[in-house]
Amino acid sequence: MIQTLKCDSSTKADKYDCGEWDYIWDAMLYVPVNDTVEAFKLGSFVTPYGKRLKMGGHNGWEWVYDLTDYAPILSGKKVLRIGNNQELLDIKFQFIKGVPARDPMTVKNIYPLGEYDGHYGYTYKYGEISKNEVLKPLQIDLSPLASGFSIKSIISGHGHEGPNYCCEWVSKSHYFIINETEEHSWKVWKDCGNNPIYPQGGTWPYDRAGWCPGTRVDEEVFELTYLVNPGQTITFDYEIEKMSDNTEENGIYRMSHQLFSFGPPNFKRNLELVDIINPSSKDSYSRINPTLGKARVIVKNVGSENIRRIKFLYGLISGKISTFHWRGDLKFLEKSTISLPLNDWHGLKDDKRFFIEAITINGRKDEDYTDNKIISEVQIPQVLPESFVIKLKTNNYGRSRQNSYNISDYNGNSFYSGSDFLDSSNYNILIQLENGLYRFVFYDSNEDGIDRLWWKEKDSVGISGELGFYDVEQNPLKVFPPDFGQEIRMDFIIGPIP
Repeated sequence: MIQTLKCDSSTKADKYDCGEWDYIWDAMLYVPVNDTVEAFKLGSFVTPYGKRLKMGGHNGWEWVYDLTDYAPILSGKKVLRIGNNQELLDIKFQFIKGVPARDPMTVKNIYPLGEYDGHYGYTYKYGEISKNEVLKPLQIDLSPLASGFSIKSIISGHGHEGPNYCCEWVSKSHYFIINETEEHSWKVWKDCGNNPIYPQGGTWPYDRAGWCPGTRVDEEVFELTYLVNPGQTITFDYEIEKMSDNTEENGIYRMSHQLFSFGPPNFKRNLELVDIINPSSKDSYSRINPTLGKARVIVKNVGSENIRRIKFLYGLISGKISTFHWRGDLKFLEKSTISLPLNDWHGLKDDKRFFIEAITINGRKDEDYTDNKIISEVQIPQVLPESFVIKLKTNNYGRSRQNSYNISDYNGNSFYSGSDFLDSSNYNILIQLENGLYRFVFYDSNEDGIDRLWWKEKDSVGISGELGFYDVEQNPLKVFPPDFGQEIRMDFIIGPIP
């Protein structure tokens, strides 16, 4: 499922322009069940904070959801609801021919979606969950015809209650109790400092409970298969970390808990190449691209046999091909991100197509080769002169001490670095480098960039910092936005493009 969003400032006015607050959309499917209608949440997304939002030349951004496991309820005539009254949304379903890792059989809601709130949608109050007044233990009958089971939870925290502004701004532990034993726990918390959509308005860089402005809500999937038997009746209970202060009780959570049942694995030996993180031209990886550093690929074991060895071929399609042998232990349905040795980029000017291909799995051929090769488009990093200047203007209120920078090559050799800057000061740092491939990183330890403070008098507190590259004659080569969150990362080339 692909969702493309575009902020439309004509739909709102004044401070609400394109989402100074968070607006949440859910893809909700309404399915007839026993003479009534039941709502199933397919996915959840939070809109970006549109005030000062920069789309980077995009007409929209794409976010992809894999809905394969929902196939049992996607057939026939259904009602689908998605969106809000603020953004322009475009949803598309892509039907891809192939054999899944295992055939989905049923989808069931474990709990209802909660009470309807006009702003946040269906919600539960944290106090009611913490006191176990809702989402109580229940019994679940597992299908005797199924071979596998999983539970998916989609949870996001909202509200500003109590001393720590629960539940948007606090990290809480969540638990699955199965047959009176705690079998799974996780923190609903998401790092927002490197949000690829930036700059935005307001508090966008700060970490939150399961979501960031302009991103999909996190989904937690727990494989239940190894704890139960088909046809068994189990006791299931969802629990949450207790309130640290009673004033948190009106904080809210939006949540969905669903049980999926499946047939047996369709393959014994099958690897899926899920995506290339870098080099890539995808929106979601724009923070770490363009780069000519070590390629990274996400792989998933979609066969019942543990994967312990993978032989990769990779490189430019018309360039020199490299080989890499990976060793590890990847269980059924597990994912892993694998880094490959540095690639030979000769010929990049003429061919920007980069591929990664898994040739053998555990020393043998893959049973399904359709998902063993993946191609991405290489974006070429900016070429800089051998001598250039980093111009830095620091901000104030002690925030300059939060900043540091480093310039290194892809082998980890550091050539320039700096920290312990003074407030309200101007720095002109001369950089001189030989031909090669380099990486510049500018950090902010508080993950709020070097822009003015947002949170007191509507952007009037403090001064805005400035950061950019300039040639020796003071002409700008690259100027960075001050509202960058956690870090600025820029790879660059000195000398000719490979």
